Amino acid sequence: MSPLYPSNIAVVAGPVIPHPSNQNFVPRIGAAYLITEKTVLRGGYGIFTSRGLGTFSLVQGQGPFELAENYTNTIQSGQALFAFPDPFPANLGLVEVASQSVGGYPLDTRDGKIHQFNATVEHQLSDMGFRVSYVGSRSRGLNGFYEINKPQPSTIPFTPDRRPYPQFVSVQMLRRDLSANYDSLTLEGRRRVGQVSFDGFWTWANNLDNYEMLASGFGTEYGPQNGSFGDENPYAPLLWNHDRVTPHHRVVVNASWEIPVGRGRRYLASAPRVVDKAVGGWTAYWVAFIQTGQWFSPFFSTTDPSNTNSFGGLPDRIANGNLPNGQRSVSHWFDTSAFAVPGCPASDPTCLDPAALVNVGRFGNSGINILEGPGLHTVNLTIRKRFLLTERWHFDIMALCGNLFNHPNFSIPDSSTTTIDASGVGQISGQHDRFFSGEKSGSRVIELRGRLEF
Repeated sequence: MSPLYPSNIAVVAGPVIPHPSNQNFVPRIGAAYLITEKTVLRGGYGIFTSRGLGTFSLVQGQGPFELAENYTNTIQSGQALFAFPDPFPANLGLVEVASQSVGGYPLDTRDGKIHQFNATVEHQLSDMGFRVSYVGSRSRGLNGFYEINKPQPSTIPFTPDRRPYPQFVSVQMLRRDLSANYDSLTLEGRRRVGQVSFDGFWTWANNLDNYEMLASGFGTEYGPQNGSFGDENPYAPLLWNHDRVTPHHRVVVNASWEIPVGRGRRYLASAPRVVDKAVGGWTAYWVAFIQTGQWFSPFFSTTDPSNTNSFGGLPDRIANGNLPNGQRSVSHWFDTSAFAVPGCPASDPTCLDPAALVNVGRFGNSGINILEGPGLHTVNLTIRKRFLLTERWHFDIMALCGNLFNHPNFSIPDSSTTTIDASGVGQISGQHDRFFSGEKSGSRVIELRGRLEF
């Protein structure tokens, strides 16, 4: 152990390897009943463990008494204070030791259980199939770390000795009472025969969880909605919130059309080979995605109204905050007047005048992921030409156009524009990426591809 390790932190011997559980029995069952020749009822239920090793895998990789030693070099009498071949002097008073944080977990592992269930009615009408499905899940006993070394909110100004464990800056402990509920209804129609085939569905979904508050850190790409507020209030009960990625409504329609021209098709079936090479064997594919927005949270950044050394967090919620569709714009996406920094007066809700802040000794009352972001609407088109080389080999050349109509699809507001006490609040500055979006929902992009199949 490093001699620099703080002497006020007790170190005792003990087991450090978690005890694995042998009771992860997770049965699954499915059934189908043929009501009529063209109607079938299906259903299923299954239990899954949350992540195998799960959260316990996160405690691997570092020793329990690892220290970072910081040396600040200076020039004294024309010589560097620290220099090779002895860059680490014996005088420990010259070394700055970073503050210490710890994490704790029970030795008896217990993974959470995810209960999944579904019921489906399928019916064939002529050459089309229709499906109505309910899919749900209940996740219980999920594991997650949370911060326990924050002092209670108080009107008493923060000092380090108000922490439950003042010798540490942070103490992360494992809890096993995290939950999530998912419910969805899907209507689907498909046709898989003939020159035109399609598959389209609409899904309504609602996904709630009670651990958004426990996700650590503000995130770096999407602001506080990429996680949440780093255990803002570990003393509060777990509250249910929208998860940040599941939209309420999502429609996907994909269709293909074998253009009926060329050998083996309706028109010019006996065309000469050179003509068939030019006009035969074409197929068009069309995919459309339409969905409502994902969820995000407002927050503030400059003050510590709870006196817990937490600068920033959830604001007070005065009104709904979601503007009607007709009033939303990229320069004003949500109602910024619906939120205030805790302790700021109604006349100055973001405390532009710091002297107006009242010492309230509490956290903000706003929920997490209460604001709905921009939706998505994109249409992709691909045209493929197939060249038959031999009986077993053929070559495809394809032209793909992502976001055919170049519809702008905006990202949810980032951390700089969801901060109610910062400039530019309520604005949207980003769009979907043209290359890495799964739906090709960025600005229009055209790609040419070649594929050899055998």
